[in-house]
Amino acid sequence: MSTVKTSILIFLVLGLGLAIFPLTVSGPHENIARPPANTPSTVAKTPQRRADSTPETLPEAQPRTQLAATEETTKIHLPALYPELQQISALENLPADTAHIELLPMLSSDDPVIRLAAIESLGDMTNRATLPSLLAALYDPNPQLRIAALEALASREDESMVISIEPYLYDHHRNVRVAAIEALEDLESKTAVHALAGLLSDPDTLIRHHAVNALGEIGGENAMMYLLQVRYDPSAKIRTNAEAILAELEYETAY
Repeated sequence: MSTVKTSILIFLVLGLGLAIFPLTVSGPHENIARPPANTPSTVAKTPQRRADSTPETLPEAQPRTQLAATEETTKIHLPALYPELQQISALENLPADTAHIELLPMLSSDDPVIRLAAIESLGDMTNRATLPSLLAALYDPNPQLRIAALEALASREDESMVISIEPYLYDHHRNVRVAAIEALEDLESKTAVHALAGLLSDPDTLIRHHAVNALGEIGGENAMMYLLQVRYDPSAKIRTNAEAILAELEYETAY
């Protein structure tokens, strides 16, 4: 099981309906308050974001759901069902260029499980030659695979990825939209502030909530300016969260 990534299990259980693993789903990642950096005792404490700032009515939609699985609880050995997964794991020992070539036919497999494993393997490679394949994966018809591609792009910590991620803020699948917001948040690029601000008037409360948190994480004057507009949000929870984030940003700016 060590060679099989958790998201493959997620896909099998949730995406394909092969509910054959007695897995335990952990609580949803709220992506809310991040504690401020430690400050000397002589300095006033940083205002904290409300721990309960997630709107009560928000559905628990989260592309990064974590699943726990062990050798003991797994009834069927995945590589026995998908020998391609063993092949993909073996590619980790090859040079990136060679591994990329070997992965290409798997990226066009009819089986989404194989495509997902190939996308994640590409995400572990830093070679820029793999970038076109990752960008192509953003067009995959399966939303979970688009999410995997977005996360792989964000993991590169390359600001130039922003322009490729931004269109998925308006994907037709809600979880893909959340993943795009989180990808931009992870990149912490101020070039993404304007695009994220466009979501502050989105009719979906969950999208607005994640956009507020992303702007707070990126920070800067422009992000603060947009967050001031959230005082008029119809959701009291979102307004309260934005106020706490602004207080934290103002504190960080002052010190």
